[in-house]
Amino acid sequence: MPTQTSTPNPTRVQCWCGNRALQPFSDDYARCDACETLVYSGQPAQADPRVRDDANDFYGWEYFHSFQEGRNQYPDIQTRARTDLPERGAYWLNALTKYKLPPAKVLELGSAHGGFVALLRQAGFDATGLDLSPAIVEMATRTFGVPMLTGPIEDQLVAPSSLDAIVLMDVIEHMPDPVGSMRCCLDLLKADGVLLIQTPRYVEGKSFDDITRAADARFAQQFRPGEHLHLFSQRSLAMLFERLGATHVKFLPPIFWFYDQFMVVSREPIVETSPEFRERALSQTTSRRMVQALLDGEDRFRDLLGKHRSLLSENTRLRAELDAIRSPHRRTIAA
Repeated sequence: MPTQTSTPNPTRVQCWCGNRALQPFSDDYARCDACETLVYSGQPAQADPRVRDDANDFYGWEYFHSFQEGRNQYPDIQTRARTDLPERGAYWLNALTKYKLPPAKVLELGSAHGGFVALLRQAGFDATGLDLSPAIVEMATRTFGVPMLTGPIEDQLVAPSSLDAIVLMDVIEHMPDPVGSMRCCLDLLKADGVLLIQTPRYVEGKSFDDITRAADARFAQQFRPGEHLHLFSQRSLAMLFERLGATHVKFLPPIFWFYDQFMVVSREPIVETSPEFRERALSQTTSRRMVQALLDGEDRFRDLLGKHRSLLSENTRLRAELDAIRSPHRRTIAA
């Protein structure tokens, strides 16, 4: 975790928005007060996203093993190929089907084990995955039998204006040039195509101390020098896409509400699919009905989770009221 610094950042970098007058934030990050982005002030762990040596390049095979399992303490990728499906996969698919229905053409950037691509295909989407590591691409193809692309999006021979949706889950924060990469993605989308994005959320205006000394300091886990190059606020993401002509941005409830943000972006007004059309599209084949049942379970789980969080909040409120009532009596007894 980075430590607080009281000296100005020796800015060798500039923010994605072009601002070079970055403010000190921590030993590893500077803050852009023009757009409220935290910018990594050192050299990226892998400036060229192309993986040429899977054993030694940062985003190669070892990233998903010794790095992710060790430093970030994630389960191994083989385990996540199973556990991600009913949790993240179902949540993301539930969101996507509110805006695009099968057989829409979808590309997932940073698809890792390929499980979400497989789930999309089971739901009837024409879905393809993309990852930087040739070894991970081979694993996804072997594990789920899904079509995969290798390398950065800028290198792919994808026809312009051919995709209905591009999905980026925990990807944009890794990009050395998020403006260029997002411009490329938007060029590949149809006019009414959407980007579905999950990324850590920096709550604008918060200091390093605010984040690290808070009772719930889980966002501090997102300070990953060399790996997370931009930590965006909602304001900065909206500004980024506005500059690229994608002025329609809708923030959605994120699955990990304590440190993430989740959004759908388009150049045209975002139209939500009616429940009736969604129901019809997901009930046309056996595999789609299986996915539909998974999404029904996801809905029930989220409903119960919401009620649980409401009860916890109410319990906290009642405890505070009770403590306020008790305090004068305690002072009287003490006197």
